[in-house]
Amino acid sequence: MKYLWKTIWFIQAFIVRLIPMLLFFVAHTIGEVYIYNWDPLTVLEIKPLPELFDSYLFLYGALGLIILILFFMKLPIIARVMTVGILASQVVFFLKRWEIYIYDLKDVDPYYNFYMGILMSIIAGFVLQVTWRMIRNGITQAYYWFMLKSFGKDKKASFKKIPVKKLPEKKNSK
Repeated sequence: MKYLWKTIWFIQAFIVRLIPMLLFFVAHTIGEVYIYNWDPLTVLEIKPLPELFDSYLFLYGALGLIILILFFMKLPIIARVMTVGILASQVVFFLKRWEIYIYDLKDVDPYYNFYMGILMSIIAGFVLQVTWRMIRNGITQAYYWFMLKSFGKDKKASFKKIPVKKLPEKKNSK
């Protein structure tokens, strides 16, 4: 029964950690429909979806798997900052594409800012994760240093003077 619950827990954790990847696909779908690139009725069918996503299918799939791995590696700050950063980059990307569509701008390239937003979210997540770990380790070390100083050397020495009782030796019976 123990292994059954562990299996159920792992499957549930795996599915929950796939949510960011699904959010990327949903946000991209909403953005493409918003800027009139995709027909909303075409989105309701499953067969043309991989063709509609084109190269974004691989981009969002890879980013989703990276976030999944980061969660399982117990690096949740990087994964969460990446998720929020990628979603924000998508919003800015589609708003810029909408602006290009409305004002008929030919010289503007929204892709550079989109990919730089993704890269900056990865870097920001890494920096925040490292900073958090350093702060947490510093607090732990300060706590132990404070405990050592507050109890003083006498308490530490008194722990060493505790007598140890020896167990009686067993007699050999032959």
